[in-house]
Amino acid sequence: MKKIKVEQLTKEAFAEFGEVLSYEGREDCGAKGSHTWYPQVVVRDTPTSINLMEVFRKPFTVKKFEAHDHTEENLFAMTGGVIVPFAPAGKPDPDKVRAFYIPKGMGISCKPGVWHWAPNTLDDSVHCLVIFKNNTSHEDIYFDELPEEIGLEL
Repeated sequence: MKKIKVEQLTKEAFAEFGEVLSYEGREDCGAKGSHTWYPQVVVRDTPTSINLMEVFRKPFTVKKFEAHDHTEENLFAMTGGVIVPFAPAGKPDPDKVRAFYIPKGMGISCKPGVWHWAPNTLDDSVHCLVIFKNNTSHEDIYFDELPEEIGLEL
C-alpha cells in the first residue's frame, strides 16, 4: 500500500486546495478579559447551511473522495484535531493526494472541485462544523475512488 505523510496545516502548503481558517492575522474585536471575537471568518452570499458532524477513529487510509462543483466547503475542528485527505480538482490522482492535520479550533475552506473525504481523528471522536451552500449534500455532491487505498502516516 502506498503511504503519504500527514502534513502540518499552513497557508502556503494548503493554498492549492483552499484557505486556512484561523485566528492568525485577524483582529480580535472582543472584550478583553471577557471574550475574543473574530468576525466574518466565512462570508457567503448564498443561502447557507451550518452542519454538525461527529467523526470517529478509523483506519488511517483513504480511497473514497467527494467534491462539490458549486460551493466551497468550510470545515472547523471543534473538539479535537482531525486529519483530512485532499486531491486537486479533476480525476483523483493517487500521486497528488495530500493529507493535512487540522488542529482543534482551526479550519479550512476547500475550493469548489477539490476532492476531500471525511476526517480521521486520533481521538475516539471529534465534533466538526461544516458550512456550505444550502442543500449541497443533496444537490452538489459527487464521488470517486482511487484504484487502491493510500495509507496516512503521522
